This record gives sequence, C-alpha cells and structure tokens, in this order.
Amino acid sequence: MSATQISTDGPGLNMTEIFAPFYWGFVISLFLGGITIVQAYIYFPHPSDRKPVQIIAAIMLLLDLVSSALIAQSLFYYLIPHYGSLAQLGSVTTELNVECLLNATITFISQMYFAYQIHMIKRNDRVAWFVIVVITVCAIFAFVGGIGCITAMAIFQHGVLSNRNEKFAIFFGIAKGFGTVTDIVATVAMCIYLWSSKTGIAQTKGLIKSLIQYVINRGIVVTLLQTLLLVLFYAAPNKLYWIAAHINVTKLYANTFFAMLNARERIKQKHAGSKAISTSFFRNISDKSDKSGKDQTFSPSHDTAEAQDKPYEMPTVAKAVVIADL
Repeated sequence: MSATQISTDGPGLNMTEIFAPFYWGFVISLFLGGITIVQAYIYFPHPSDRKPVQIIAAIMLLLDLVSSALIAQSLFYYLIPHYGSLAQLGSVTTELNVECLLNATITFISQMYFAYQIHMIKRNDRVAWFVIVVITVCAIFAFVGGIGCITAMAIFQHGVLSNRNEKFAIFFGIAKGFGTVTDIVATVAMCIYLWSSKTGIAQTKGLIKSLIQYVINRGIVVTLLQTLLLVLFYAAPNKLYWIAAHINVTKLYANTFFAMLNARERIKQKHAGSKAISTSFFRNISDKSDKSGKDQTFSPSHDTAEAQDKPYEMPTVAKAVVIADL
C-alpha cells in the first residue's frame, strides 16, 4: 500500500475570494449559536410560559442546531474532499438546500409569533387586525419566496453559487424583500401599540420604555442584516459575500427570540418595586380593547393578592436583540 504523496512545493491554490465569506460567516454563526445555546439553557430549566411557547422555543433551538450542522457539512464537502475543484463548487449541496428551508421556517415562525404578540396587546382593535393581516401576508410571501429559492436550488444546482440562475435571484429577492418589510411593519406597530398602552403610572411607563427599546433594537439589527443581505446579493452577483449574511439570519432570529424570553426576568427585577402595578398593567393591555367603554379602577390590595396567587407574567415580545440596563 503506497502512502499519499503530499507536495510541499508551490504556493498552493488561493481560494480566498470563494471561501472567505463562507468560512468567516460560519465562524460568526458558531459564536451566535453558542449564545443561543446558553440562553436556551437559562430558559428551559424553569420556564413559566405556557406549553405552546415552550414548544416553539424548543423547535427554534432544534432547527438552529440542525442548521449549523448542515452548514458545517457543506463547508466540509467543499474544503476537504473536493478542495480546489471548481466543478464541485459550481453545484449546491443538498445540505445547503435543506438549510435554506430551515432558514425560511425559522424566519416565518419568529415573525408569526411577533404578530401573535400584537394580537395579545390589541385583541379587538380593527387597525391592529389590519396590521396583523399585513404582517401575516408579508410573512407568507417571504416564506413562499423561500420555498421558491429552495425549488430553484434543487432544479438549477449549478446556478446558485456561480452562474446565478435568474429564477433563483427573483425568488431570493421576494423572500428577503418581504421578510424585511415584515420586520419593519411589525417593529413600528409594536412600538406604537405599546406606547398607546401607557397608563400614566411612573412604574408602568418605565416598563413600556424598556420594552419599546428592546423592540427598536431588534428591528434595527434584523432590518440591517436583511438589507445588507439583499445589497450584497445583487451588488456583487459574481461573489459569495451574501452567503456570510445568509448563514447568520437564522442565528439572529433564534438568538433574539431567547434573548427576549430571558429579558423578561431582568425587566421584572428592575421594576420589582411595582410588581402589583405591573401585573395589573400587562393584564389590562390585552383586555383594554375588550373592555372599552367600561370603567377600570386600580385596586392595590386586589392586585397584590392576585399577584401572589399566580406567577409574574409579561408579554413575550419575540426577537429583541439587546438586553441592557435601561
């Protein structure tokens, strides 16, 4: 049996332009994925949320982990057994195709959960229902665009990473464009509805400001990433710069989803002096439209007793991106 001969002469094949975006995008995704795992570890041992929320959180974590594994396998395929082969680079792997499906799924789940939070704040408001419909329709278009991308990747395997296929480019624009619009509309609507729910009580006003800052931070970062992805995709069609941003879309959604779930405890501790007021306030946000026209009185003794009978709850606004002392 002859040993494999390795030549030490020559500068080697420079694949920087091709694999640098893929490699560094994956490195960043591992960092964000690690943060998500830590946040999930903090969340799951003692969740106070209802079962559906816990199930959604578990699905988000599972899909995020599978996404990382699929990207790692694709990077291994191009860099190890087929290193330097432009022929193999011309086709997209099945793992990357499946990862795009997970990307679209995580994005859709996160955006629809955000729409659900708006529903909980303004349950019977007609304008809110219109906004929810707009968010839902845009999210569906984004998801359908993602499915179109996946289909184009399966049919035109040699028209994704190089010699980009026109149909793939169109579906990609639909998916990311509508995804960006969905995030912008959801962020603006949530900020407006949270601000309109303020009661004039100093403690609850502080809670509102904290939540609004979380939502705005999330909206800015997610929108910037989606916009950057679109710009890189169309401005440099012969480069793979866009794939670095694409890899981290799912990481950002999963990361910020758990960030907000865990941020509720910090907000609770920050405003611990107004526990009874906070419990009454957040209950009244979702009931406000149901009880319009009726007098609502504040009873500290009643709310304090009620707060002792059930755990502290706050609206779980998904996808906040920064947990900071406000």
